[in-house]
This record gives sequence, structure tokens and C-alpha cells, in this order.
Amino acid sequence: MAKAKIGIYWAASCGGCDCALLEVNEQILDVIAAADILLWPCAADPKYADLRGYKNGELDIVLFNGAIRTEENRELAQLIRQKTKYLVAFGSCAQSGGLIGLANQSSKAEIFQTVYGDKEHWPEEHTTQNDCELDLPEFLPRLTHLAEVVEVDYVVPGCPPPRPVVSALFSALVAGDLPAAGTVFASSKNVCEECSREREQKKITRILRPHQHEPDPEKCLLDQGFMCMGPATRGGCQAVCPAANMPCTGCAGPTANIRDQGAAMLNTVASLIGTGEEGEDQLAAEDEILSQFDDIVGTFYRFSAATTIFKERYHERNGSTR
Repeated sequence: MAKAKIGIYWAASCGGCDCALLEVNEQILDVIAAADILLWPCAADPKYADLRGYKNGELDIVLFNGAIRTEENRELAQLIRQKTKYLVAFGSCAQSGGLIGLANQSSKAEIFQTVYGDKEHWPEEHTTQNDCELDLPEFLPRLTHLAEVVEVDYVVPGCPPPRPVVSALFSALVAGDLPAAGTVFASSKNVCEECSREREQKKITRILRPHQHEPDPEKCLLDQGFMCMGPATRGGCQAVCPAANMPCTGCAGPTANIRDQGAAMLNTVASLIGTGEEGEDQLAAEDEILSQFDDIVGTFYRFSAATTIFKERYHERNGSTR
């Protein structure tokens, strides 16, 4: 049989997803035996001309990690979509914008001011240095996830995707038995259903943080007051963070029946706050607990701020008409 032709590409990302590909250990040898990697900027030195030279649909599958932050990211996503039969949103940034999607709370000018300082130091898209003309890709008004730019066939969630999830994708690829388009390579259950901790759904009376209080390793983190995103987060990671005595941060995105991960988790927290009594005392107690959250968006939308149902507010603030 002819080897499959695969590609791996990064856009706005940290490189962790590329490292995650090697977490499958010796299984990577099966992948190399079954496929030729034609594109992998992290490990090789491909040129855009090489990618443009492939026929449309010549690549069998491309794992695309990273979000769409610049015009270059968008153009490459569109070009890769033309060149591959199947496109995979690999990792949280490609899936939902990831951590860097939190930047959508700020305008382009605010981001540049924070990073570069005074406007005179901001990078210019077109400039000349040492008699050479330089063109930088446009910094887009807002960050988006991959599916907002091109059609995506598969999703491999996680920051980075955990070994069992990556292994499932590779097994399907090596066997030549990819599932129906639209498949998410992860559990349909939430993280709580994979967690071995004892949950009693106790009322939350205070908000705790792991660096300030050591969690009881046997009891549900949410019961103890640690903000664990497990109830609203897709499983498949085998609850690796709670197993390490750390709350789930929601990197795998929402479960299949949840539209907005942060809103779903806020609803869960609201049901657990307070004593169950009614009246002004109850409202005061709830307000006191909620005031303990230093960063609501960073807590409940850490990986999905770019895809929240409230994102239109960010579009308006950033001057985007999309």
C-alpha cells in the first residue's frame, strides 16, 4: 500500500502540541512506517513554495495546531485546507482559541501598548531596514479558532492533547480507518466521570486555590471549594490533573451537549453556592463568595474565550465587523 501523506503545521501556538505528538512513545514508529511527513515546520524547514506546489487534496491529512492571530495564519490555514483531504484542529488553540484567546478582551492597540510600550515602538507592517523592504503579516483585530476560517474534519482537544487521545488518532491513521468527519477524538463523557475522587456535591462556602491550600486527595476538588472545570469539560484525558491533585482547567473544551463551557460551569457553581436559605443574607453570602474570584473570564473561559457566546462584545470593542 502507498504511504499516507501527512502534514503538521503550527499557527499561533507555543509548540506544546508538536511535543505531544511524541508522547505516544514507540507508536510513533508505526506512524512513520505508514506515512510520509511532507510538512512539519517544527522539525524541518519547509518553504511556502513547497506547500503551494502540492496538488489540491494531495496531502491525506494535516494536523493543524495553533489559533488564527495574523493574516499569515489565516492564509496558511486556507492554503492547507486546499491541499489536504482531511484537516484536524489539533489542540485547544486550534479547537477554541486556547489560552491566547483571552487576548480578545483587549483591542489591538491595548495589546501593542502592553507588549511594546509607546506607539513609536510598535512594529510596522511595511518598513525598510538596511535598504531591505520588510513586510510583516497583519495582526488581526481578534483571534479566532481554526473552524471559523476553514472547514475542519476532526478535532483533537487538549492543551496539549493527552497521550490517549493522540494515540487514538494515530491508531485510526495507521489502520487507514478514519471515522466520519466531525468526530472529536475524545470521550463523550465529562472529566468528572473519569475522576476517582468522591463527590458529594457539597455547597461551596469559600473559594480555594491549590497554591494556598493543599487539596484532600480523596475528595472532589469542587466540593472542597477549588474551581475544577471537570463538570463542563470533555473527558478523554483520564482526569490526569485531578489525579495529580490539581483542578481541571477545562483545556479539552466543552462536552458535546454544552454550547458555552464557561456559562455551563458558572451555572454549576451557582447551584453550589450558599446555604440554601433565601433572602438578603443569602444574597450577601453569594456575593461574598463570588467576590473571591479574581478573574472570572480567566477562570471559566481560560481556553474558550475566543468561542464564547459573548464574543460579539469583543468584536465590537476591537472594531471587527466579522
